Amino acid sequence: MNTRFSPNSKISRWLGWLGTPVYLLAFGVIVLVSDPCLRLVHLVFGYEAHQQGIRLMNRLLYGALWLNACRISWNRHPNALSIPASTSGTAQRPGPRIFVANHQSLNDIPPLIWKLRTFRLVLVSKAELSKGIPSISYNFKTGGVIAIQRRNPHQSLEAMRKLGERIASSGENILYFPEGTRARDGQSAVFRSGGLEQLMLSNPQVELVPVAIRDSWRLAQWNFLPIPFGQTIRFDVLPSIFSKDVLQQCDGHVGKAARLLMQSVQEAIVQQLNPEIHSINDQHLPRINA
Repeated sequence: MNTRFSPNSKISRWLGWLGTPVYLLAFGVIVLVSDPCLRLVHLVFGYEAHQQGIRLMNRLLYGALWLNACRISWNRHPNALSIPASTSGTAQRPGPRIFVANHQSLNDIPPLIWKLRTFRLVLVSKAELSKGIPSISYNFKTGGVIAIQRRNPHQSLEAMRKLGERIASSGENILYFPEGTRARDGQSAVFRSGGLEQLMLSNPQVELVPVAIRDSWRLAQWNFLPIPFGQTIRFDVLPSIFSKDVLQQCDGHVGKAARLLMQSVQEAIVQQLNPEIHSINDQHLPRINA
């Protein structure tokens, strides 16, 4: 990136005061105008049409970042989202896809919802967003977002169990941030495996797709006052990790397999963000006990 617009430079902050009000105004207008339109679409045409509207709204939110010269960089590993061959040599999809990403800011979500729109994603998100936010809160009521109460583990696990039952037959996939909160300084927290375990009760064979998000946290480093001008956010879609082999190694023990799978996902993401780290056992990283 040009050093003139490095995230912490004075000129980036000064220019951010010009672009931030325009971006925030555009964000507010998009969600406010979309709200009655999305409600009408859901009422008249149903859930699938409503989700198409949600994806379009997220495309607009994604594009609004350009108003502050923010850029999105997408990088897909050559082996990402590949379908493995069966023993007969034919390609087969192992089960639902769960896109697992580190979480840095609310700006992580619109690019992912739009870019991965063909996968019919169901988002897992904190319950605090289910009330009072135009367009977004209504999506919780329609089922496009599953609410997780972070201080109520029983509710969270039950919601994930029901979601697992749903995707087993619906053909939908999941966007999941297993840290449970945003990393405001860009440092990854422990990826929790309890939700994945509940999903695997109904879907023992799943495909986990790690997505490494870099520098999204910088948009909120000054609490959006301002948003740094010219910031680049990078998304790396990494090779899939399949549950089948891990389950065999764990003799079919779903809980242990879920912990090992989530550890592997976090290791892949952290190594992508920090190439100098070679193992999740390095002291730089939180340890997930298997």
